Amino acid sequence: MKLFFRYLNEKRRIIFCWAFWVAMQAVVFALYDLPWEALFYAVALGAAAGAAFMAVSFVRWRARLHSLSVLEKNAGAEILQLPEPRTEMERRYQSLSKALAAENAAIRRKARRQKAEMLDFYTLWVHQIKTPIAAMRLLLQAGEGEALSPLYGELTRVEGYVGMVLSYLRLESEQTDYLFKKVRLDKQVRQAVRRLSRLFIGGGLSVSAELPEATVTTDAKWLSIVLEQLLSNAVKYTPRGGKVTVSYIKNQLTISDTGIGIRAEDLPRVFERGYTGFNGHNEEHSSGLGLYLCRRIMEGLGGGISIRSEVGKGTSVTVTFPENVDCIE
Repeated sequence: MKLFFRYLNEKRRIIFCWAFWVAMQAVVFALYDLPWEALFYAVALGAAAGAAFMAVSFVRWRARLHSLSVLEKNAGAEILQLPEPRTEMERRYQSLSKALAAENAAIRRKARRQKAEMLDFYTLWVHQIKTPIAAMRLLLQAGEGEALSPLYGELTRVEGYVGMVLSYLRLESEQTDYLFKKVRLDKQVRQAVRRLSRLFIGGGLSVSAELPEATVTTDAKWLSIVLEQLLSNAVKYTPRGGKVTVSYIKNQLTISDTGIGIRAEDLPRVFERGYTGFNGHNEEHSSGLGLYLCRRIMEGLGGGISIRSEVGKGTSVTVTFPENVDCIE
């Protein structure tokens, strides 16, 4: 019924013109003192013919409206299958719409090509940069003395940043290789702490990761990226002598530190891409991608991530794992 009233509203000018014509006929009949029965029959016949015409017109109007609704849902198609134009004005509008659709399709194709080229370039760069990083690690291992310890720590940071770039590129691609299996969470955490041990030692931090033998269903590779990113953040923002604690309760893994904390006004936006907040502005190596990647990865793994913090007391990040996930045994 609403659709019919919309149709009548579109045709209101025609209806008004017909009513005006009837009124003019009534004036003429009154001036010439003609019998009103003739006017009544003429108006009745005109109304009947007009109603039939309006009924057919409404059916056609509704069909065209449905066709346009389907086109609206497929507005991203490169070729628009528009209904046959009925007037010269419709033909002009369709010609304009097709030209805009073709231009939009060309822009999308160019954007996809540029994105693919960018992904290929940075993926190649990441794999190439791994070679000198591995060489530097071998050279450091051949050296001696405590003076090399800070270099180990910085090299670990470089590896982390390179891994971040590769993870970001994979997340932004159309396909992400998630492989869900049963994973021992305590082993995953210990491996991540071991890989970052140079950072903990260099930062003068202690770490506590006494976890139960918990098993979760997730992708081990992507989970390790999340764990290392959260642990490296804890190291980055915790002063010397601080402590990092990892705990697990009921499908929730929490990484807490005694660092500088995050301001309350920054907390709602810390998982946004590129957002660094007040502390990030003071940290020259902050990119604003770490927590964004963690959020994206956990969403892909079917879980979630949240954060609590207080300035001067520390930060706690909680990773939640899904309870029911299909996996490969």
